[in-house]
Amino acid sequence: MSNTVGAVLSDAVSLALAEEIAAYTARNRKSLESFSSATSVMPGGNTRSVLYYAPFPLSIARGEGCRLWDVDGHDYADFLGEFTAGIYGHSDPRIRAAIDSALDRGINLSGHNLLEAKLARIVCDRFPSIDLVRFTNSGTEANLMALVAATVFTGRRKILVFDGAYHGGVLTFTRGASPVNVPHEFVLSTYNDVDRTLRLIEAHAKELAAVLVEPMLGQAAAFRRTPNFFWRCGARR
Repeated sequence: MSNTVGAVLSDAVSLALAEEIAAYTARNRKSLESFSSATSVMPGGNTRSVLYYAPFPLSIARGEGCRLWDVDGHDYADFLGEFTAGIYGHSDPRIRAAIDSALDRGINLSGHNLLEAKLARIVCDRFPSIDLVRFTNSGTEANLMALVAATVFTGRRKILVFDGAYHGGVLTFTRGASPVNVPHEFVLSTYNDVDRTLRLIEAHAKELAAVLVEPMLGQAAAFRRTPNFFWRCGARR
């Protein structure tokens, strides 16, 4: 392809993109207003950075079942389901009733209650490998506490992770190590590269406290593990 043809194609793509952005903005003026207002009091307009997309995200006003409505009145089919946490849909009357009942029975009254232990018992009974449960507020917190436990228990400081992985806001490796990550000593390997991972495990064996890995690299375009990746890597230790 000549430089002239490439430049023409690049210009055409840029023009088409600019037209689509203009049309998107025109259709969603209330979302733009909402986003602009939010950015005056919140970095990026939202606590959860993964929900942002350019040129600005839609502001969702309500949901019912599998449908969502934004502030401009457009409706959408929700295929995200709160990253699988919302598999029952939005505003399900049974779930709303359960929330009201939990509030009435003291789920948040600044003291021990009967509900937390009941849920823990259900989890332990369902999964025989689990003896005790400690609940956390987020996946980030769960991973942080797991790594703290691993480093304290083993007396080691290094954590093996994989390029492209996401384990929370301060445990992200989607573009290599993030400057805002917590200061563990991370050893970075390549997902699905068994040989490299085994070499790193052998090289750092006396210093590794844990291996942190996702079954699927969701934020890195949903890469699945190759057959026996976990087994081959775990069999050495």
